[in-house]
Amino acid sequence: MREAVRALYDRNRQRGHAAWCACDYDFVCPSMGTYPFQWFWDSCFHAVALSHFDRERARSEVRSLLKNAQPDGFVAHVTFWQREAFEEMLKTYSIAYRTPYLSDCMQPPLLAEAVQAAAGGEGGRKFLEEVLPRVRAYYDWLDRVRDPDRDGLIATLQPDESGLDHTPKYDAYLGIEGTELQDFIDAWDRVAAPYAAVGRDPAKMFGLDRFVCEDVLVNTIYAENQRVLADLLGSAGDDAGARALRARASRTVEGLVSKCYDAEAGLFFDLAGRREHRLRVNTISSLMPILLPDLPPRVVARLVSHVTDTREYAAPFPVPSVAMNEPSYAPGVVGTKLVWRGPTWMNSNWYLARGLRRHDRDDLARRIEDRSGAPVEGAGFREYYHPATGEGSGAHDFSWTGIVLDMLAASAPED
Repeated sequence: MREAVRALYDRNRQRGHAAWCACDYDFVCPSMGTYPFQWFWDSCFHAVALSHFDRERARSEVRSLLKNAQPDGFVAHVTFWQREAFEEMLKTYSIAYRTPYLSDCMQPPLLAEAVQAAAGGEGGRKFLEEVLPRVRAYYDWLDRVRDPDRDGLIATLQPDESGLDHTPKYDAYLGIEGTELQDFIDAWDRVAAPYAAVGRDPAKMFGLDRFVCEDVLVNTIYAENQRVLADLLGSAGDDAGARALRARASRTVEGLVSKCYDAEAGLFFDLAGRREHRLRVNTISSLMPILLPDLPPRVVARLVSHVTDTREYAAPFPVPSVAMNEPSYAPGVVGTKLVWRGPTWMNSNWYLARGLRRHDRDDLARRIEDRSGAPVEGAGFREYYHPATGEGSGAHDFSWTGIVLDMLAASAPED
């Protein structure tokens, strides 16, 4: 698998010089056929996978991602390094731009995990000294700009900011009744169009209350990465920074448990709008807090019961992105271009397996890890997989699926 991922990342490697910012770039794109640019959370997963066979390329991935970090700390969810070569493709994207070369959106904030993976080995301390100020500024931006009610939970302002673009948990909130791609494009436009009228000013966007979602998946990743950043700051001698980030991480976990956990259902649900209405749809997000090491044992036990339920998530090729007994579960999305409505994804499996190991469920973690490797071996590096058959769908040569390498390393540690 290591050699297969290496070959994939060679095929999808993008290197060059961008005249628009006078910077060189070197990154792995998600897929040459559909996503040739640099996406934020994709690059973070790529850095983790790269750390298993080319630490310097892992660092280049992070450096490229951070080269256009803004003075306020913001890092775009897409950098269009080589935009001019793909203008026709861009016409098919629903994207809000900060500049012609940078999107004006965030994505799940796993930057600290990427930095931690890239910083291992020789030269790691120098790399940390180079990137940590911008990494800290990014998490400060999230805390300052995306948490206006100061409950420790950051909010997304568009459905695509969670990375779960078409997930059914947003359907009712967005007023979506159909399952055609145009239904979702129209819903995105209903949210994003009014933002243009207020200059995409975050405070005014929150004030419009068009789409304000304290997303469980996003905030689980946020909590984990604040903790990881605290460790990185501590290792660099910034004890005050480490204490501050640990306190923030604890506040985020507290917010998730106190506001998003439904004890009756034994699941976590997103909070929508100014009134923080719970989006009660059983999706992969509802399980994600199992990643958190300080989650109460009673909550862990309930989440495990869902992971092991054959009516919900214990599919032959786990873990489906929507519970199999949800009415909106739709694993056969071939040709629809709708994502996160049922199929299994490697990045969510990566998080769930790690969480299960943290809570002494190595047996379940190993099953997810092993069953994640099987469809990749059978169908190649696809964007997502059918939970019942392992059939691959979506983009071909999809790079973040290479995160399976890190899962297999956890199951069978490398030399």
